[in-house]
Amino acid sequence: MAPGVNILIVEDEREWQGIYERAVNSQGSGCTVMAAEDLATAERLIDAAKFAVAFIDIGLDVRDDGNVDGLRVMAKIRATGDEETSLVVVTGRSGRDVLAIVRDAIKTYGAYDTVGKSSVVPQQIRELLAGGLEAYQKAVDTSRTAARDAIRGDIPPMRWDDQVIRAISFRGNPGNFYGFLSELMDGQLPIVTRGGGQPVTIDAEQGLVHGDYWSRGTATAAVLCFGAPEQFGKALSSFRSTGTLLGRYQVGEPVNDVNGYGIRGAVFPLKVGQREDFAGGKRAVS
Repeated sequence: MAPGVNILIVEDEREWQGIYERAVNSQGSGCTVMAAEDLATAERLIDAAKFAVAFIDIGLDVRDDGNVDGLRVMAKIRATGDEETSLVVVTGRSGRDVLAIVRDAIKTYGAYDTVGKSSVVPQQIRELLAGGLEAYQKAVDTSRTAARDAIRGDIPPMRWDDQVIRAISFRGNPGNFYGFLSELMDGQLPIVTRGGGQPVTIDAEQGLVHGDYWSRGTATAAVLCFGAPEQFGKALSSFRSTGTLLGRYQVGEPVNDVNGYGIRGAVFPLKVGQREDFAGGKRAVS
């Protein structure tokens, strides 16, 4: 569940899947590679994770020359709100229809580049990956309030800030608060909440903010918890003695423990949680 970037390969031929996977892994980029052979599998992966770069074959059925499920995969990515994903169009076709398909992919879905199977070499795939990753990083929202906006739900920003700051007795400036949240949620966004409810609970009694969600950044379920260092320390100690965080979350050891600006918090992997558990949730901003 370590923060990183996800790479999607949508390809119905196993040999070509292996070619792309080896090219990506040879970069030593620490990327997580996920592969799909058909439209249904690709759609499930897109629901679960956000991808920095997607290599997508136009035709996903070698028995059907008219198959264009790859275009439907691109439509799914954009419909999910992942406008930053760099789409690399892959085709093994030749003939009059290819130009029109590629043109439509670039115009409709903002494809980053195209590659033909007949001429592609591993070095070209590595170059496309590097360029796609760079384009993705430039497109990702780097707003200092992005993490705050992802976890505040429908509460107006200033009201949410005030409620949280009071609950955790924070006395620093807002810039430091947003910086802490950005560091804490690094690699987690976007997130999906349960049933459209608020992503986190502002627990003034315990002096903590906490909640569970599905992270499309890491494709896992997680729990966020933060507050004053003393209060968070008590919750962490209790978890390590009982195995349960705050008496309600079954989690593993924290993967990101951030302590700064008079606030301490962590992200914990949720032991029991599938993407389907959050199916009714509202997609948060990335």
